[in-house]
Amino acid sequence: MALIALVAFLALYVVGARFTLREVTYDEHSVDLEIIEPLPPPVAQPAVPPPPKSSTGPNGEMLRHPEWVKQPAPDFPALAMRRGVEQGAVVLRCETLATGQFGACEALSEIPAGAGLAEAALAATRQARVRPYSIDGFETDSEVTFTVRFRMAPEP
Repeated sequence: MALIALVAFLALYVVGARFTLREVTYDEHSVDLEIIEPLPPPVAQPAVPPPPKSSTGPNGEMLRHPEWVKQPAPDFPALAMRRGVEQGAVVLRCETLATGQFGACEALSEIPAGAGLAEAALAATRQARVRPYSIDGFETDSEVTFTVRFRMAPEP
């Protein structure tokens, strides 16, 4: 009988209890990357130092920022070559998935506009991979902004 009374008391206590979740906010991080595109074979290297690999969040959690595993290596567009464009830049904002792939990407700017550089940079993100953003070791989706720079290699 005492056991039944104890279970009934605990059930009433749990039903009447209020539970609140702690609110946690995170900052978005952006990555700036410069890719120099030589003519065959295309090789892309970052021209800026990578962001810090990890930091501590506002609530003491360990944050690991995205870092490149396989950088985008776009081909220099034929349209740009026909127009005499020798260099340019595209700023992309992409969703990075917990799998390391890129999700939705958009070109924020393209210089010079209309030379096909944005399309080439967006197409190259399909093969690119990152080590995803993680919070206390749990990989999660995030968003990065980076610049893809195009420069035609001088003819020998």
